[in-house]
Amino acid sequence: MPLYRGLLVSTKRNYENSASSEIQYTLCEKLKIDESKVLVKNTRISGLITVKIDKNEDLIDIMRRIIALESDENYFMHCLKIRPVENIMKFNLENLDDHFKKNKISIDGSYKITVNKRHNPIRSMEIISMIAKHFKENKVDLNNPDFEIVFEIVADKVGYSIIEPKYVYSTILSTSINEQKEDYNWFLE
Repeated sequence: MPLYRGLLVSTKRNYENSASSEIQYTLCEKLKIDESKVLVKNTRISGLITVKIDKNEDLIDIMRRIIALESDENYFMHCLKIRPVENIMKFNLENLDDHFKKNKISIDGSYKITVNKRHNPIRSMEIISMIAKHFKENKVDLNNPDFEIVFEIVADKVGYSIIEPKYVYSTILSTSINEQKEDYNWFLE
C-alpha cells in the first residue's frame, strides 16, 4: 500500500476518485504546482488517498495555501481531512526509535503525539511511549500544544510530521465554523 511524502487526504468511503480529482485540481490549477511534481494515488484503504509531492516543495506552505482557499468560502466537497506527511520509512519500532535517536529531532514548546494507524496491529501507546522518551525536556499538552507529532501508519509504512496543530486541516470543522459565522451574521442583520 503506498504512502508518500506529501499529503494524506481522507474522504468518505467510495469517494476516493472524486477526492483524488479534487486535490489534484487544487494543487495543480489553484496553487499552480507543476503537475510533474504531484502524484495522487489511492492507498487501497477505503477513504484514504496519498499525494506524493516533490521534495523541493514546502508542505507547510502548501497547507497554508490550501487553508486560505477555505477561509473565504467552503471550497472542498470530497476532501474531508488533509494532513502533511514529511518523513516516510518502513515501519517497525526499532526503525522509528533509531530514526529519532540518529536525527536528534527537537522542538521548542509543548507537544502531543497522535497516531493514526490502518492495517497494522501495533498499539498506539507503544509508539507514543517510545517517541515521548525523545522529548523528555518538553511539556505534554493534549489540549493546546505548540506542536503535534502526527504518525500515519499504513500497513508496513509510517509517515510522520512535527507541525503546528493548525496544519492538520479538517474541512468538516472549517465548514461548521463558516456555517456558524453565516448564522451569526444573519442574526445581526
